[in-house]
Amino acid sequence: MIFFKGRISVESLVQYLNGTVDESLITEIEKWIKTSRENYAFFNRLKDIWKNQEDLSSLLADNRLSDWKKVAIACKDEIPARHTSKNMFVSPWWRRIAAAILLLVFSMLGYFAGMVKQSNPARLATSGMHEITVPEGVKSKLKLSDGTILWINAGTTIRFPNSFIGTTRDVWLDGEAYFEVSKDKAHPFYVHTSDVDVKVYGTKFNLKAYNEEDVFEATLIEGLVSLETRNMLNKVKEEVFLEPNHKAVYLKKNPKTIATEIVKTISQPIKPRQILISNPIAVEPVIAWRDGRLELNDEKLENIAVKLERRYGVVIKMQDEDMKDLRYTGILNNISIEQALKAIQLTTDFDYEIHDNIVIIKDSGKNKRK
Repeated sequence: MIFFKGRISVESLVQYLNGTVDESLITEIEKWIKTSRENYAFFNRLKDIWKNQEDLSSLLADNRLSDWKKVAIACKDEIPARHTSKNMFVSPWWRRIAAAILLLVFSMLGYFAGMVKQSNPARLATSGMHEITVPEGVKSKLKLSDGTILWINAGTTIRFPNSFIGTTRDVWLDGEAYFEVSKDKAHPFYVHTSDVDVKVYGTKFNLKAYNEEDVFEATLIEGLVSLETRNMLNKVKEEVFLEPNHKAVYLKKNPKTIATEIVKTISQPIKPRQILISNPIAVEPVIAWRDGRLELNDEKLENIAVKLERRYGVVIKMQDEDMKDLRYTGILNNISIEQALKAIQLTTDFDYEIHDNIVIIKDSGKNKRK
C-alpha cells in the first residue's frame, strides 16, 4: 500500500474518487488535499487518470474481464512501459499508482459498462457509492433509490449512493441538473456543490454548479429549498431560503462576464461570495435545456460559446477578443451546431469555420469597433 504524508494512501484516494471510501476518512482526505499545493496538484493528476479509463464497456463486451484481472494483478509489480494514454505514467512511482487504480477498476466494469455515455434512465449498481459523468454533447436521466428523478446536463458529474442510509439523503454535483425530489420530511435531501449546499424539502428545481465556473445558480420551480455556504471548516456560514420562480446566485469571485439575465433580475449589489436572490423570473428558459432548447436573452457571445461547447461537444475558438461582447437573443431548438451558428449569424455579424469538432469564429469585417 502506497502512503503519503498524513498517512493517506493511494487506495484511499482512489476509493474517494469512486465514492466508496469509508465516511470516517472523507474529512481527513479533503483536509489532506487542501494542505498544500503539491497535494492538490497530485490529487488532480490522480483524478485525471481516474477519469481517463477508456473502453471499459468494450472490455466487458468482448468477454475480456478475466484477462483484465490478470493484467491488474501483474501490474502490482510493474506497469508495462507501452501505454495508450498520453503522458499518463512516466515513472515507476506512477506505475505503482496505476496498479492501485487498475485493481479497483476491474471490479467496477459491470457498473461502468451500463453507465458511461448513456442517455437513457440509468440503472443503479447493487451497492456502494456511484459516480456518473455525462459527456459533453449528451443529456441523461436518472432515478435514485428514493424515487427522486434527475435530468443531467452535458459535462456534468454526479455522485450518489445506491441507497440512502441515515438521517439525510446526500448527493454531490459538479455541473447542471434538474431535480424532482421525492418528499420525505424525516430525511432531508442535500445537494453538495463546491461552494454551496442545497437543502431540499421535496421540490422541483434546477441547479447549475460547474466547479470550473465562477457562478453558481439555483432556480426553484416549486416547493422550498435553502442554500448554505460553508467556510474552510465546512461549517455553515450563511443560510438563505429560496421561493418558487426565483433564482439564487453565488459568485465565487468577481467573474469576467456575468450573464445579462443575472444582472437584470437581481436588484441588490452584485457581490462575490454572497448568496444573491433574484426578483421573480420566468423559469422556463432556465430548464429549456431538458427539452433540447437553448433560450438566450441578450447574451454575450462569450457565454453562448460555453453553452454551445457543452451542448454539442465542440471546442469554440474566437480569433478576435472583441467578438466576445457581441450579443444575441433567440431560441435554438433541437438543431445541429452549424444550424445554431447560422441562426446566431442572422443578427450577430461573424464568420465561422468548422473543422471536425473545432469551431473557429472570425470577424466578418462588418463590425466597426473602436
